[in-house]
Amino acid sequence: MNLLLDTNTLVWALDERRIKSLGKQAQRIIKNSDLVYFSSISLAELQIKATAGKFKNAPDVARALADGFLLMDFKAEHAQVINKFPSLIRHDPFDRMLLAQAFSEQLVLLTSDVILLDLGLNYVLDARD
Repeated sequence: MNLLLDTNTLVWALDERRIKSLGKQAQRIIKNSDLVYFSSISLAELQIKATAGKFKNAPDVARALADGFLLMDFKAEHAQVINKFPSLIRHDPFDRMLLAQAFSEQLVLLTSDVILLDLGLNYVLDARD
């Protein structure tokens, strides 16, 4: 299985104090996946939140890479499939971009976002399980 971590899941996976927010199954999925990606979209989201004072300790990209996670850039091909999810028009744009990226790259998206989870897509898994 190849995996894309959403922003919250990335933070939880890299922060020893927050790792318990990940469910046992999610931890197993991360550990046993062939490839685990995080997105440049998550890096942008974290920087925006840090600048706004909403997030104090952004994950260290070097740590993510050292832990074996792979950075995936957001591409035009990813942007072009955002419209496949019209029900999300008013949802967080970062989440919409991550969902489009996972769809486009045929990755499983590990997220705690209930709106994405409620879509019932077989490639969107709950990071809290």
